Amino acid sequence: MRIGYFIGNLGMSGGVKVLLQHVRLLRELGHDALLLTKRIVYDWADIADNAVILREDLLDMPECDLYVATVASEVSTLYRSKGAKVAHLCQGYEPEEYGARIRGESVTERYRATGPFSFLKRAANNLRFRKRIRRFEATYALPTVKMAVSRHLADLIEKRYGQRCFLVQNGVDHRVFYPGVGYARVGALPGPVRVLSTGSIHVGFKGIPDTLEAIRILKDRGRPVELTRVSPGPPSEGERRSAIVDRFLIAISEQEMAALYRETDIFISSSLEGEGFGLPAIEALLSGVPCVLTEISTYNNFSDSRDFAYFVPMHRPEAIADGIMTLINEGSIRNRCIERGLEVAKTFSLERTKDHLAAFVEEISRGIREMKKGR
Repeated sequence: MRIGYFIGNLGMSGGVKVLLQHVRLLRELGHDALLLTKRIVYDWADIADNAVILREDLLDMPECDLYVATVASEVSTLYRSKGAKVAHLCQGYEPEEYGARIRGESVTERYRATGPFSFLKRAANNLRFRKRIRRFEATYALPTVKMAVSRHLADLIEKRYGQRCFLVQNGVDHRVFYPGVGYARVGALPGPVRVLSTGSIHVGFKGIPDTLEAIRILKDRGRPVELTRVSPGPPSEGERRSAIVDRFLIAISEQEMAALYRETDIFISSSLEGEGFGLPAIEALLSGVPCVLTEISTYNNFSDSRDFAYFVPMHRPEAIADGIMTLINEGSIRNRCIERGLEVAKTFSLERTKDHLAAFVEEISRGIREMKKGR
């Protein structure tokens, strides 16, 4: 089967990483999987040799049995020309993120209105956000094939739009991400404690300001913590001015990321409900790093029990700070999180993703064959 994965801008993000994994796994299964893009923004390893660079108008789009897109606007564009041959891969439910912006729960620096007419700016932004939500919902309502990277997203789409949604669960390469030597330690961690946070502060659902505030609380109390931030792009002006971050790394490779996990004491993800999966959390768990995670659907769905991490409510920097201190001081809790985290993370393998892809393609192929017979 010939399957084209389309992403307009091939940049650096967890979502792009998932597309690349799908293409590679499908090729291993014997399918003709193509990576289609308009431009390469970030040079993933060997990607230039494998990507098909298309014209801006997409008139040179190669013929495929199925097209997969993950950006909602690109799903709509493909549907207009390819119809039922388009699959919508959901990696996060966008209306949730924009709803959080309207509610004031997830406002990035770009949309933070200040000054005497700030209420007018907020009203204008909220109007734009509502229009975007309607566009997203219209795209999900299209009769495209639906795929999702996590169970809670698949359930949400099936319930809200009445369409079947195939689960193709994200996986992590266990050959790259694994614990370092001596990852489990008895007693309190000696200082300075190395804390890691990943994701762009410009992406509201990452909840990065809550992590920064938690670290500020600890530093103001004289706690010996050092924060490393990793992001696809540079820090915002506010993040830079805060002087909370001790080290900032930009667009590092997967191998560099894996090595960084192995020298990290505690990983924090203060993501909001708009987080679709949270690959860094699984990578950290698989690397033997104890984690502080927010109580959101995707993290709750990692396992039936919640003993694999220290969980905190959304938007609670004080609780994050308490979680960090608990993991620093309580060796038994820390090591329980490490051991259970490893057990949970091991279930998120690329082999499992490959099995899900194989089952998905087999069912789609069967439907195509039956449709051709009925003509």
